[in-house]
Amino acid sequence: MKFSPKAIFFDWDHTLWDHDRNASEVIHELLDELSLMHSVTMSSAEIWMTFQHINDALWDDYQHGRIDQQTLRDTRFERFFDGLGIQGDAALFSNLYLERTPRKTHLISNAFCVIESLAAKYPLYVLTNGFDDIQHVKIAGVGMQTFFKQIITSEVAGCKKPSPAFFEFALKSSNCLAHEVVMVGDHPIIDIQAAEAVGIPSIHVHIRNEPVKTTLQINSLEKLLDLFE
Repeated sequence: MKFSPKAIFFDWDHTLWDHDRNASEVIHELLDELSLMHSVTMSSAEIWMTFQHINDALWDDYQHGRIDQQTLRDTRFERFFDGLGIQGDAALFSNLYLERTPRKTHLISNAFCVIESLAAKYPLYVLTNGFDDIQHVKIAGVGMQTFFKQIITSEVAGCKKPSPAFFEFALKSSNCLAHEVVMVGDHPIIDIQAAEAVGIPSIHVHIRNEPVKTTLQINSLEKLLDLFE
């Protein structure tokens, strides 16, 4: 199968930007700097798994409209501290996390060269539920802002993936019909099923989680180069 679209839509976190590695580094740095590690009995892997479980659940609630942005930010590290069994200034930890994490520059393997190559042939767009103030910092920080025609966040669109309205906003912004674009993302529901529900062909970048059934799946970004004319 070969695609020759008018534009390509990309998710950002977990698809191109290595959220897990970047976030994990910041969390461990802050636990050390704020002298909290002496109270933690978990291993580094267990600390990360505790955060990941809490963060993923809150993001799932946010993306499905069950909580708002502020609730996510206010409660994430309160729950994290509870999970670690420690006491500390969760608000300070959250502020430092939000300041530092977007400035981390670890990408999913081969993301830069793949996007650079595709940007020379196609208009590229970022479609993300990430917060507007954060995502622009991340993309600029890795030097990829010139590769994208537009960064479409949920705040810009006025709704979030998996809402059909989000993808309709992106199609209008790119001046394309659904069958004229391709969606590339890591989340089988938020990115892939949601895009296909409005008629957008999709490619599931399956790197992070257990295998799931999707229409077209790849396990490394460089394989994208074989799928486009």
